[in-house]
Amino acid sequence: MKREILFRGKSIGTGEWLYGYLFNYGLTAPSNVPCISVCVPKSWKEAYNLYAVSPETIGQYTRLKDKNRKKIFEWDILFQGQELLGVVYISKRYGVSILKKITTWSLINFVLDSDFDAGVLSDIEVRGNVTDNPELLK
Repeated sequence: MKREILFRGKSIGTGEWLYGYLFNYGLTAPSNVPCISVCVPKSWKEAYNLYAVSPETIGQYTRLKDKNRKKIFEWDILFQGQELLGVVYISKRYGVSILKKITTWSLINFVLDSDFDAGVLSDIEVRGNVTDNPELLK
């Protein structure tokens, strides 16, 4: 089985969301900056100018899609109807989870079978992410 491994991050240079493979250009770059690319840049300067992303914006694709078939990434904010479900994150221990605020932060875990691929969550919708839409969490 082949599964799609995809990351997104917000560009340091343009402020746009970049989608692709995550890599760290390493010790040849002036700073150890994470980059997102679908190709290998020719130099650290090209990597930094075209593909460098803010580390706090990096999120991995969860292999899940919302009711509109939009890919769900880590740090997306999910709603079920008008109810805030929470923020998506990926943990080594629990896999894809949602941080949900009721009275305290708690976890709701999605259980993913090893052969589960590109599942559509029919009544859940991505309305934003923590970087662009923090006001949705209030």
